[in-house]
Amino acid sequence: MNKNLIPLLLCFFGFTIVNLHAQENRFFMPAEIKQAYEKGTRSYDGTPGANYWQNSVDYRIKVSLDVPNKLLEGHEEVTYHNNSPDDIHELVIRLYGDVYKKGNTRAYTLNENDINEGVALSDVIINGDTCDLTSRRMVTRTATNIRFILQDPLKPGAELTFKASWKQRVPSYSTIRTGAYDSTVFFIAYWYPQVSVYDDVFGWDNLNYSLRTEFYNNLANYDVEITVPENFAVWATGTLDNAVEVLPEQIFNKYKEAWRSEDPVRIISSEDINNGFNTLRNRWHFVASGVSDFVFAASDRFRWDAAIQPVNGRDVLVSSVYPMNDTLNNYSDHVAVQKRIMQYYSEQIPGIPYPYEAFTTFIRHGRRGGGMEYPMMANNGGPGAGVTVHEMFHTYFPMYVRTNERIWAWMDEGWAVYNTSLVVTRLFNEDDEVAHLFSDVIGSADTPGTISDLPLITSSEYLTDVNYRSAAYTTPAMLNAMIHQVLGEELFLKCYREYIMRWATKAPTPYDFFYTFENVSGRDLSWLWKPWFFEFGVPDQSIQSLEEDRLTIENKGNRPLPVILEVSYKNGERKYITRDAGIWEDGKKSVQLTVPDHENIERISLNPMFPDNDVKDNFHPSLQSYYDQIEISYELAGLYRIEEHAVSFRITEAYGLFYFSRDGYGIKNPIYPVDKFTFRTLDDSATMKINLDESGRCIGMDITGPVVFHAVKTD
Repeated sequence: MNKNLIPLLLCFFGFTIVNLHAQENRFFMPAEIKQAYEKGTRSYDGTPGANYWQNSVDYRIKVSLDVPNKLLEGHEEVTYHNNSPDDIHELVIRLYGDVYKKGNTRAYTLNENDINEGVALSDVIINGDTCDLTSRRMVTRTATNIRFILQDPLKPGAELTFKASWKQRVPSYSTIRTGAYDSTVFFIAYWYPQVSVYDDVFGWDNLNYSLRTEFYNNLANYDVEITVPENFAVWATGTLDNAVEVLPEQIFNKYKEAWRSEDPVRIISSEDINNGFNTLRNRWHFVASGVSDFVFAASDRFRWDAAIQPVNGRDVLVSSVYPMNDTLNNYSDHVAVQKRIMQYYSEQIPGIPYPYEAFTTFIRHGRRGGGMEYPMMANNGGPGAGVTVHEMFHTYFPMYVRTNERIWAWMDEGWAVYNTSLVVTRLFNEDDEVAHLFSDVIGSADTPGTISDLPLITSSEYLTDVNYRSAAYTTPAMLNAMIHQVLGEELFLKCYREYIMRWATKAPTPYDFFYTFENVSGRDLSWLWKPWFFEFGVPDQSIQSLEEDRLTIENKGNRPLPVILEVSYKNGERKYITRDAGIWEDGKKSVQLTVPDHENIERISLNPMFPDNDVKDNFHPSLQSYYDQIEISYELAGLYRIEEHAVSFRITEAYGLFYFSRDGYGIKNPIYPVDKFTFRTLDDSATMKINLDESGRCIGMDITGPVVFHAVKTD
């Protein structure tokens, strides 16, 4: 087994090939997906079926950004191509701006200042006929969708034209993925009337955009003109088609130089801005082909660095744009970091050449904060390696492989989380793999065994704040790591790359993923798919006994996990003993492993940061024995808050042990004492030191790990 997989699996705490038959008998298949296989648009070997089809769209958009009033005003001409075998009787258009409309349903609470009347749609013309938006018989506007009944059905092979004008406000206080970050810093996404997806599985996608689940878009071509003030620069999906018309000569020359240079070029500098940067004209023209969305950013005070990255015989323009007045952070290395990541993705993991002509990271502020992905762009709160790796990886899922994130968010986020940890570890943290990975794993144990722990095949539309992150991010990332370990590096990458190549620019379901990995590997993996994706249950392993050097491990749950033993010795040495999850494939309930140098063992931890229904029995000696040796201060129990990150957590006591948990989540993770006022997490990655006031009352704690936090006790 590849030794690098041992710590990577710890991060996610993390046969007979399917016959080409006409049904799936091993696990459940929803009726919508079953009919796709019956019609031949999907194949049981994981390839697109002989009858696979997908519709496509061409957009011509002109939009103006009213900076003082934070208003978008645009007009679009759309051509929709019906490549399906169906007569289409209606047209569904997404009005994402209606998520801010009064009375509409949202997954998150918005600042009241961003609640408005939604998208002001006008001048709608379909196939040359003006549409009466007040007609209840022909037009239905619900949540973030508007549905038009077509006067004549759109026949197979035919195309439809849709024209419309619209206005909508740019959010300024609730900047979830898009908005005005201050008076002159804009990132514009989810912004134009967009044709919804009509596919071979569900027909029209009528799901509401609630701010939680993100992409499932058509493959489209874009021709977009963006008008902004003359002192603003614009960055967008695709290629700037009129650079010579908008950029002053000095700036244009540096732009051309960047297209020839593998070393970063400062296209727009602080000096350029301070000297009164103005464009030659204020209409920026971008074109992009074969992408699933279009976004843009604009500001009058952002630097712009860029260089090319050679990818498979062509040049990709890699850009970083960031605030000129941020004196606390140095972003001069960020283009080089992005280039290194892009090369690694293209040549190593996943080993598929970056598929587009450009990538731009828009760094809206500081080195803290998350990010958001779009075709050829990322909107990041900070350019740290983890965020940069994660958002650029989304190029592959859901942009290049157009997974339906609205229904199965794990199909892209699970891969992004796993690849982030894999690539950050191998590319940036080679000297400290374990310490880095342990710092990133606590979310995997939020929900196992609770009522919110739903099988992963459950549509993401039914998830909530309680289980969305676990179901979409950490649990599938852990399962991807498990698959990697079970198959081994070479076979895993073969399956992974084939999956991407088969479904590039297409829209796979989970079954296309399952069947591709089985087809390429030659293994029946239903023993893994079935319990994790289709059944309720728990992962639950335990250490039963240690007799001399023979350690007995029992599998008490129905969801298989690897066996990873972390053995700590009295001399400070630490060893790992591992078996992949396939050890349980034949249904056995217990295994024995040999532990070397058993006389000098200080502690054995079984899967310390994997989800487990009852982690108390995953240690030798038991956790309880640590408490029995020390007089414990029960002042530790209570609610704590890390103010700088607005994060709260709770320490509770039950059955003689202390537990760490986040409010609103059902799972509590045990911690163990080092002394009366010091506790450690089970993986030893963080230490919690209690702070007392003069009266001996607990007022907070210092948490020391990869970073240091101070938490204030609030009750």
